[in-house]
Amino acid sequence: TLLYTIKFEDEMTSATSNRNGILLTSQITWNAWEPGGEYTKVIKIKNVDTKTHKIKYKTPTNKCFSTKYPEIITLVSGNTAKIPITFKPLEKELYSDQVEFSTKTDKFTVNVRAVLPKYSIDLPHSLNFDTCGVQTTASRTFTLVNKSIETYFKWDVAEPFSIEPSLGLLPEKGHCDVTVKFTPGEAHVYDSKAVISFGNEQHRELYISGVGKHPYIMVGDDSIVEDFVHQLLDFGDVPIGTAVSKSFQVRNMSSVEAKFLISHNVKGTVAMDKVFVCKKKEHFIKPHSSINVKINFLPTIEKMSYTDYFYITPAGFPSQCVVKCVGRSMAPEIGLSKNILAFKYAEVGKEVVQYINITNNSNVKTFYQIVLDSNESVFKVDKSCGTLGGKEERTLQVRFLPLQPIPYYKRVTILLHRQEPVFLDLLGSGFTNDVRPARLVERDLVSFTEKIRSGMSMFPPEVQATMGNSEKNNLNPGFPAQEQPPCNQYFTEPQMLTDGCTTHVTLDLENIDFGKCRAFQKVHHKTVTITNHTKGRITALWNDNPDSVFTVLPTECDILPHKSASFRVNFHPQNPNQFYGASLECTTFYKTMRETSLVTEDTICASWSQAVYCTGETFEPGHEPFLPRYETDTTAILFPPALPDEAVFRTLLLRNCGDTPMSFAFEDDPMGIFSVKPMTGVIHGEVAIVMVRFLANQSRSYQHNLSCTLNTKHRIVFPCIAAVELPTAWLENESAMCFKPSCAGSVTEQWYGVRNTSRIPLKFEWKLQHPCVDLSVAPMSGVILPNDTQYQKWKYAPKEEGVLRTSNVLSIYHVKNNRRKLTISVMGQGTKAALECLPRAVDFGITVVGEMSSETVSLHNPSSCTADYSLSVVFEGPDNCLIKLDKMSGSLSAYGKQELYITYQPLSQATYNVKIVCTINNQEDTLLTITGNGVFPQLSFIDIRSVGILSNASKKRIWDLFSLDLLNKHLSEAPDATELRQLMETRSNDRVKPFSTKALAVIDFGSNVIGGDPSRVVVVMKNSGKVASSFKFLFPPDLRLDMATWAEEKVEDLTKNQESFDIQPREGTVEPGETLSLIFSYKHGKEGMEELPILLKLSRGREVMLQLRGVTVLPGVAYPQIAHQSHTLHPVVIGSDSPPIQYYDLYNGGDCPMGYEVVVESLAQLTEENYGCEIMKCLQPIGRVQPHSISQIPFVFSPLEAKTYAVEVPIMIIGDKTYPITLFGEGITPDQKDSVKPGSDIPDKQAVLLDNQLAVLSNEAVDFGVVPTFSVTKKVIFITNTSKETITFRWNTNTTPLCGEVISVAPASGSLASTASTMVEVSLLPSSYPALFDLDIICELTDNSKEEAYVQAVAEYEHALEEEAITFTIREEKPRTPDKINKSMDNWVATETLNKYHTLPPIRALAPSPLDRPHAREFHCSKNKKHVSKQQQKAGSQPPAERPTGPPIPPKPFYLHLRITGQVADINLFSGDLGSFDIPIAEIVNPDGPLNLEVPRAASSTEIETTSNVLSFVLKSLLDDVDVHMAIKNLSNEPIPYFDQISRTPAGGLEVIAEEAPSSNPQQGEGDNKTENMPPPPSSSSSSSTIPSGSNNPTLCPLITEVLGDTLANIIQESVQKELVLTARSRTIALPPRGNSGKK
Repeated sequence: TLLYTIKFEDEMTSATSNRNGILLTSQITWNAWEPGGEYTKVIKIKNVDTKTHKIKYKTPTNKCFSTKYPEIITLVSGNTAKIPITFKPLEKELYSDQVEFSTKTDKFTVNVRAVLPKYSIDLPHSLNFDTCGVQTTASRTFTLVNKSIETYFKWDVAEPFSIEPSLGLLPEKGHCDVTVKFTPGEAHVYDSKAVISFGNEQHRELYISGVGKHPYIMVGDDSIVEDFVHQLLDFGDVPIGTAVSKSFQVRNMSSVEAKFLISHNVKGTVAMDKVFVCKKKEHFIKPHSSINVKINFLPTIEKMSYTDYFYITPAGFPSQCVVKCVGRSMAPEIGLSKNILAFKYAEVGKEVVQYINITNNSNVKTFYQIVLDSNESVFKVDKSCGTLGGKEERTLQVRFLPLQPIPYYKRVTILLHRQEPVFLDLLGSGFTNDVRPARLVERDLVSFTEKIRSGMSMFPPEVQATMGNSEKNNLNPGFPAQEQPPCNQYFTEPQMLTDGCTTHVTLDLENIDFGKCRAFQKVHHKTVTITNHTKGRITALWNDNPDSVFTVLPTECDILPHKSASFRVNFHPQNPNQFYGASLECTTFYKTMRETSLVTEDTICASWSQAVYCTGETFEPGHEPFLPRYETDTTAILFPPALPDEAVFRTLLLRNCGDTPMSFAFEDDPMGIFSVKPMTGVIHGEVAIVMVRFLANQSRSYQHNLSCTLNTKHRIVFPCIAAVELPTAWLENESAMCFKPSCAGSVTEQWYGVRNTSRIPLKFEWKLQHPCVDLSVAPMSGVILPNDTQYQKWKYAPKEEGVLRTSNVLSIYHVKNNRRKLTISVMGQGTKAALECLPRAVDFGITVVGEMSSETVSLHNPSSCTADYSLSVVFEGPDNCLIKLDKMSGSLSAYGKQELYITYQPLSQATYNVKIVCTINNQEDTLLTITGNGVFPQLSFIDIRSVGILSNASKKRIWDLFSLDLLNKHLSEAPDATELRQLMETRSNDRVKPFSTKALAVIDFGSNVIGGDPSRVVVVMKNSGKVASSFKFLFPPDLRLDMATWAEEKVEDLTKNQESFDIQPREGTVEPGETLSLIFSYKHGKEGMEELPILLKLSRGREVMLQLRGVTVLPGVAYPQIAHQSHTLHPVVIGSDSPPIQYYDLYNGGDCPMGYEVVVESLAQLTEENYGCEIMKCLQPIGRVQPHSISQIPFVFSPLEAKTYAVEVPIMIIGDKTYPITLFGEGITPDQKDSVKPGSDIPDKQAVLLDNQLAVLSNEAVDFGVVPTFSVTKKVIFITNTSKETITFRWNTNTTPLCGEVISVAPASGSLASTASTMVEVSLLPSSYPALFDLDIICELTDNSKEEAYVQAVAEYEHALEEEAITFTIREEKPRTPDKINKSMDNWVATETLNKYHTLPPIRALAPSPLDRPHAREFHCSKNKKHVSKQQQKAGSQPPAERPTGPPIPPKPFYLHLRITGQVADINLFSGDLGSFDIPIAEIVNPDGPLNLEVPRAASSTEIETTSNVLSFVLKSLLDDVDVHMAIKNLSNEPIPYFDQISRTPAGGLEVIAEEAPSSNPQQGEGDNKTENMPPPPSSSSSSSTIPSGSNNPTLCPLITEVLGDTLANIIQESVQKELVLTARSRTIALPPRGNSGKK
């Protein structure tokens, strides 16, 4: 631990004070002190005055402060005096005192004190390192400040934080920089507290936090280029000795600094040859940055393929990125233009020259050496060694100088550096005039090689000529040396004869070293022996060079078969202090070859050339050999991989850089494993290439130091490293492979790596222990390159549940006879797999057809094995639905979870139930159930309200005009594909004709006169579907169609028509169950019919073409408004005796009456077609329709057959054209009567209130159903005031003549307070004929407040008219005022003026005006302006009131329509319960009599006028009759004669209606409406005074019915007003128990 001392220099000076020219220290304080110590400080006194001062002082009273004895101090101006003060504390407490100074003029004190030491340091409260990469270091520096006295400090902090310096000394007011380092070891959140100790055991805390995070590094683009390899670096072909670099990029994708290591694991003999090198093993990368890592490739052995792996490992993270490096070493490729060079016959002593080219076909520079001594050989080369650059070609001159007339053949070796040697065969023959030997040519050499292969080369030519075929077949075949590998050919030693090579002549020595020959004038000799291995006599002839220092004796000798001959080699040096070396050649040949006549072309044999290399040196004592100047290409020799008993070779380059010959001599390897050729030699030229051979039979590594002596003194050592390779491999996971649990029936794949740890290609074969279908591997055999890793794919396919344990054998080898077996154990388990889905059911609910919805479910594998599954979709029910799964098949690991994304799109309106079936090993299981409901956006029109001119039209009529039944039908249908493709947004851009839409509907606004009120209709739209629906009305501009398109449809004045029609709002969205009010309006501004086609488009739904239609007529013109050209009658049972009357409504849309006539010729024709039976009959073919009213034309439909009848009935309008109407009627059988559906289903409830609506009906339609004739049926509805004012209602039942006859309403009128309601009784009056009716009555509502305001306005208007009639104004100049006026008079009146302007008296009394108010009469006088009010002046200056413009406009009533439907059936044919109807007996007609179906015809105009005049006269007479007036007044005072209803009986006595069933033959009486059919009188036992019971008394029945009806009405009214709760539970009052009778 280092102790840091921080030096601090206090820059502050002591405080001083000036007292009358004396400057002295103001205060002395001791801070750092300890009891028992002695501390001294000085008080400085300086005279800054101009005069001299004498100063006295007193010592401190406290004994702990001491100073020298007080003396008078004399201070001359500018002098300074120092008084030491010594502090000797005894205890740890505060000390304080003072030193008093005095002069002649003043006194002052200096405080001295000692304070307790206080330590204070300043440091930050916390340090935050944020995120830091694992095993990387982040640092933060802060300043530690000492605010107090000098103190030591020491830090205490836990790992992974560290602080430097950890301890030190802070001087007073000093500071130092502190560095905090954070080195996280794992990915965690670290929170620590660093404690600093200082002063008197004081402590401060520093909170340190940091987050360790694993970095994410990526090599390359993070893709797998090969099996488990992230980056592949291919260096290509690189020459030996050349270094090539390649880089790969490592990127840090995280937000922290990343540290990573590069490891290089080399196993086996591959470690000998590390050619891939990465110098830097550890790197750091900044966040979101990258670096390039360089790898060098330096091949050392030629023609080798190298593979190596580098592993990039982030610090603290187990994952690795693999970088694979491959490269190949490139050797030079040297070739000769000719491999055989044959010279022509040459005369002895004359030279023959030929040329040969040596070419370097590669880009690699190399050296070559021709092993030929041109001084001693008959063949000579101009340049025996040199350098060949890349792609260089050199021409060599080869000379042949025969010394003897013999055939010459020499196989010359050309040594190449880092390449196998090449050979050049030289042939030549010398001749003289006397001797002409056989000439050797190229074909002779080829023939001789065949003879060696057949074994005939061991026989001389003369013997070969005499040998037969049988003898030739019995020869031992030989092996030519030329067919051996080039290096072996060069390295073959005569002493090491092998069975595989045929040797004819051998030389016992290749090298002769004479050593040191100091007596250079003396001849030194050694012996060499040549052995003849052939079966013929050979001649050995040495080349005799008289200039050479080496000679051989004898120069020529014949050697018998299998004999030897010795020769003396003489060394006779001529110069001292010199190296000598020469290669002596001896040519041996069959003796017969000297004469051409003794041989033939078939028996010619080539000669053999033997050479012995002789060396020697003549350095005398005192003359040491000179130091060699040399270069070598390597310092160590690394051999290629070798196999047992197979030699491998390397070349060693020795370059002589000096100008004198340099000798070399290699030492033998005592083990004979490493050998060199040549062992010795003298380098005369540039280079010498030495070949080193490694040959061993044991598989292991070998090392040897090859020693070479240069110039006999200088020794260099070449370490030789070689190995006989064993087939070795590294098996992954320690030779074990474990399959994860696999599903029975499935296939589990796993990759297993085998790495070749040797340097030669490794062949492998797998042999499974028990071959079965459960386990397989691919490939079963193959080759793994050196140091490469090959991954084989293993498949485990268990058929059933169980455990697999097996051992399999991997056989690896380099050659067949060198196999090695490795064992790998395999384990696996077969189980069953299943998938679960959470949730198991997915309900997409309600979805619009065509819209896509999605859900995500979780797949869970609860089993211990991986589940390979496939999913399929199975529809149960409708299948027009699109179900997409993001994965239809996959694999889910054991206990794993996986998200499954489901897309659902219904294509039609239906309820879908879909199953997702999971198939695992052909076993299906329902995994998930999907339900959903595909719907179309659905809108329907549920209510319609008429406003304006159509307010008096019934709801049914407006419903039919707007074709809402057809429109709802279209909207309820499913859209076709074209409609679904066209959305609201895209439909606007469609250029097709709008009339191509199949769904059409007509919106008819009716008719009105020009300038009349616009037709406004409020239609309530409801979303009857289950999803929100958006709609849009597309007008022609919205459709963006060409005008030509509309012209084709004959639509004119498109712009004007578009201004007449309007719909608000034109677009919107309606939520499910909600309603929206649409306002359709049409302005009647142009005569005639206007039409405008628009398109109603629903988003993702239907589209309907709406034909807007409106009619405008001239005033005073009738207009038959016929909404539809056809009318369908209600179905009637065939053969009915009393078919009902049905009505066709004809509406007059003009403002004048309209006459019509039904042309019945078509009905008559229909009668004729049905054999005279009237199928259809019009009961009132002629009629009249009032303006804006309906006339109901009665028809009777009597079908004969169960079919549909159709007849066109023209209706001729008087004064107008004829309109054909097609009537449809369907005849049905009695069985079909109950299945007849109603024609139109119009809602009977109001959906939405209008803005100005005053009241609402509980039901807008009353259906009486089927009632018998002559019955009275009543229905009850309620009317409720929805406004804030009191309203008055009045029922109008005379909308049609038929309506006034059969409908009555009680009460007919009344008033309703705000929010009040009342019950209305609607009665269906008796009818004597069957009929089907659909009627409409109107309830007129008036706001009382508006009515009162109108009455008041009318009174004001009438009063104004009357006042205007009797009042006039005289206008003259203002009269002059008197000069003097008595100012005291407040109201001065000029009598003359008043008399002059007096108003005329009224003719008659004015009608009192409701606005009259009592006020004083005002007299206007100009002289009294000052007393006239400003209001009076203003009023007097105004012009006279203008005449009223017109009478007030009465308030328009609000109309409510009540639809009344029902059917009156013949009582004789009625199938219901007659007891439930009120049937007056007197009203029943004789069933036997004919039924009069004629209805009263409409009166003519003359009849109506006459009747009106008569009734007017009668009524006026009654009003003028005084008796009638008196009777009416007394009528209210008369009692109600209830007794009259009981006591009044017919003259024949009291007749009682029996309680039994009436007689079957009732009598029909004649009389008025009260005449009744009575049953036979009762028996005589009945008293004449007996009063019948109420239920049997026909007179009392109406009274009882009325009383009961009123009672029920009151109960219902109280229930509606919530005064009575009908659904409340009954209450029982429990009385106290009664006491015993004996007790009081």
